[in-house]
Amino acid sequence: MKKQICRLLSVLVILLSACTGKRGTDSMNTSVHDTILVESIFPYQDQHCHGSTVAELPDGNLLAAWFQGSGERTAEDVAIMGARYNRKNGQWSSPFVLADVEGFPDINPVLFIDGRSRLWLVWYTVLAYQWESSLIKYRISDNYLQPDKPPVWTWQDVLHVKADGSTPEGIGENDPFVATLQRKYNDYYNSLAAKGQIKAEGAGSITREIWDAAIARYFSIAKGSSFMRDGTEVNEAGERIRTQLGYPLMRRIGWQTRNKPLRSGSRILLPLYSDGFDFSLIAISQNNGESWSFSEPIVGAGSIQPALAMCNDSSITAYMRDNGPSPKRLMKSTSHDQGRTWSVVEDSEIPNPGSAADMTKLKSSSWVIVSNDLDEGRHRLTVMLSKDEGKTWLYRKTIINGLPGSQTRAHYPAIIQTRDGLIHVTFTNQIPADGGKSNVKNIAHAVFSEKWLTD
Repeated sequence: MKKQICRLLSVLVILLSACTGKRGTDSMNTSVHDTILVESIFPYQDQHCHGSTVAELPDGNLLAAWFQGSGERTAEDVAIMGARYNRKNGQWSSPFVLADVEGFPDINPVLFIDGRSRLWLVWYTVLAYQWESSLIKYRISDNYLQPDKPPVWTWQDVLHVKADGSTPEGIGENDPFVATLQRKYNDYYNSLAAKGQIKAEGAGSITREIWDAAIARYFSIAKGSSFMRDGTEVNEAGERIRTQLGYPLMRRIGWQTRNKPLRSGSRILLPLYSDGFDFSLIAISQNNGESWSFSEPIVGAGSIQPALAMCNDSSITAYMRDNGPSPKRLMKSTSHDQGRTWSVVEDSEIPNPGSAADMTKLKSSSWVIVSNDLDEGRHRLTVMLSKDEGKTWLYRKTIINGLPGSQTRAHYPAIIQTRDGLIHVTFTNQIPADGGKSNVKNIAHAVFSEKWLTD
């Protein structure tokens, strides 16, 4: 039964390709303006494949990546896989390995080209079966235009996240990182209270019990409660006192990748998030990744996996997945100092069931978001366009629309616009099989024009 379904879907993909006249990106320039093409990058299969990313290479071809294996954070066989799209013949290559730390899960790849025309692959390795043990890795290549093979990597390293200052003698009472979190959470609490989402009598969508439990968890990590050692505290009299203090290991690991960076010249703003803290962070490089600094936390009720866009006034907007309580909406924050500090997180008008979204700014200056625009479920994948920098989203088209409650999933998208003006989306594509008792998956690729989206 499963094989029959897969064959049928393969036939449908071939028919769709024929109907749109698609044999390569060159012919797509004229044939995709009024329609959308959706195709499989590789056949449906039983293994878990998820978290795709896509980049346009200097020769106009595409490189996609995803993670694949028997599971996610507890599956030791998970590797980063990739495939190339040839714009001349309109074909995807067979998948190949891009990164595989043997015996550890490798998750959520991000591909991009830097200001020196080098290819970057950033991802994270899960060290101890929990997201909080994640360690970000990266590889760089200046030899990556092979037609059907992986790039030749010339450098690999760990991206060490140190957004919390220097604490060599332990996390004391006046720790700046803890103080920043206290300020950010106070501001966020006041914002929620002003909107009625938190109420003194506990009737809001976020109860005091939920709030207190979350804050206790986050500050336990921030204060290093799980890594206590002898340290030195300075008291009010200026005396140095030896005492047990926390150390910042767990606030320097556990950072995760998901969405592509915002890049301009040699400047890179790479979005990060933490499932331990349930908030986001931006890694900032001014020199094509030679060194990194880090923003203040983007603090909300489960505001993770930011997608970034530059406004016309040079401010930056982040839309984030909502991993918190209702109302389930993409969460939003703005930076007016090139990504260093961020406004109080607010809910946007876009529904989000706790799933990833991605966005890009088009050559026309319009913004496009692709996401599961639902309060619940991941069975519908929608692309939305705004002509006023996110104030309104008047144009919407559906890429996949499955039945609620079914095993259909179309989620974790990545979106780019290529130099020819076409818009490309890759996403995890899951369908039911064997009478609904199991499912099969692949990574799918959709391509369309701005004209199709706005017609």
